[in-house]
Formats: sequence, C-alpha cells, structure tokens
Amino acid sequence: MKSKIKLARTISYIILISYALISLFPFFWAFLVSITPLNGIDPNTGERFGIDIMQWPPNINLFKIPPKVFGVNATLKNYIKIFEVVPLYGRWILNTIFYAGALTIGHLILDTLGGYAFAKLHFPFKNFWFSLFLATMMIPFQVIMIPQYNLMVKFGLVNTYSGLILPKLTGVFGLFLMRQFFLNFPKELEEAARIDGAGIIKTFFTIVIPNAKPAMSALAIYTFLGAWNDFMWPLIITSDKTMYTLTMGLNFFKTSYYTFWQYMMAASILMTIPMIIIFLSFQNQFIESGKSSAIKG
Repeated sequence: MKSKIKLARTISYIILISYALISLFPFFWAFLVSITPLNGIDPNTGERFGIDIMQWPPNINLFKIPPKVFGVNATLKNYIKIFEVVPLYGRWILNTIFYAGALTIGHLILDTLGGYAFAKLHFPFKNFWFSLFLATMMIPFQVIMIPQYNLMVKFGLVNTYSGLILPKLTGVFGLFLMRQFFLNFPKELEEAARIDGAGIIKTFFTIVIPNAKPAMSALAIYTFLGAWNDFMWPLIITSDKTMYTLTMGLNFFKTSYYTFWQYMMAASILMTIPMIIIFLSFQNQFIESGKSSAIKG
C-alpha cells in the first residue's frame, strides 16, 4: 500500500513539474529574446547583420561570460532602449498602475460591502436582486460596450481617468466571491460583538474585515491582474496616446512591415514583473482563501 502511495506521489510530482516547465518556457523564451540585440557585428568584416531569433538550434549559452543568445552577446540595453523608442512608455506604466490600483481599491470596498450585505443583512427582494446581478454575468462585454461608450460620451468622460475607471469600479464576480465567503463567516463572532454593544458598522470594521483578509487578498489579485491585462475597455474609451495603458502600448513596437520583437519582449517582461510581485505578495492569503472556501460550517 505504501509503495502505491509513493508511486502515485512520484507520478504527481513528475506531472506537476512538467506542467510548470511547460508553463514557464514562454516567459523564459521571451526573456531570452528581450536580451538579444537587434543587430550583431561580424568580427571578420565588421559589418552589421540582423539577428534571427527564429533560428534553430538557437545557439544559447547562458553560462558563458558574457552570455550568448542566438549567437551574439546578451545585452540589457533593450530595456533602456524601449523608453527611447517610445518616450510615452513611462507614462503608460503610470496609467496602468493608476488604473489597476484604482479598480482594485474600488472592488475591495464596494464588493466587500455588497457581499456582506447580501450574505448577512435582510432587506426586501434580497435573493431576487442577487440573482439579477448574477444573470448579468451571462451577458458578454461585447454586447454592452457600445452603450457603455455612448454613456461616457454623453457624460464627457472619453479620454479621462474617470471614464476609464468608473464603469469598472465594481463587478459581479467580486460581489459573488465575497458573499460566498461571508456566508461561511462564523455567526458567533458577530453575536459576541453585538453582546459587547457594537453596532453593525463597528462589527463590520472591527470583527468582519480583519477576518476577511484571505478573501479580500484573493479579490485583490483577481482584480489587479484583470485590470493590468485589460485591453478592450482602454482601447474603446481612450484615443489620446497619453491615456494609453501598457496593453495598448505594446502595439507601438511593430509596424506594418516589421515587428521589433526584442523591444516588444523587453516591454512585455517589464509589464509582467508587477503582476508577479502582486501574486507573490498575496499568495499566502490567496491559499488561505481557497482553504476557507473548501471548509464549510
């Protein structure tokens, strides 16, 4: 019996490690391309030549000093060059940070309040309203994007941060996530607070919120990553280049006839780093949220 368990565990590790390697390979390849110069210099003739990043075998040796990628010396100059090629790239980073940060804060506040209300409070037609909200999740964004855009035009919010943020400031998924968490929240803690004389507001902020950090961390991760990678809504609501986000800015590294893959991959790596930091910062709470969702009662 123990040998079977050991064998099953070994097979599971092999599958998981293989899946991890397959998942990480695109990021590793993107990094290799990002440190590859656009042109190399022939040591014999001194002539410049273009680097073929599609060559196979790729002729990569990262253990050599300096490291070799695609037959030439690796360089980090591409990460500096992208700010010279596209001067607005720094502005787009700030736009994306502001957009994703504002949406994350908005969802944490509004979705948490709404989820607690639907889980713990009693008001007329509560289940009807919640079912109606859930039904909106079945409506594709492509159906509502034109009416949403027309509404922003009437309010004069096109090419503004308000128009970029307000329509996305809350979401049904976050509302559902927080409601499910609060449904399993121990009633004894709230009752003890009420016995001590705490009202519903004080109970919510002093008892409920401190114990809801795992669910709120999961919501923060989902919201931030979704906003950071959002392309459709910024594309619709912004036409001024100074209002672009990073997902839109990546298009500036390609032309009608040629794509600067080295610059695009460098920009993509820079765009990925904040998401990795956010996930690693909240991963413990994210795991705790999964555990608490799996245990009911």
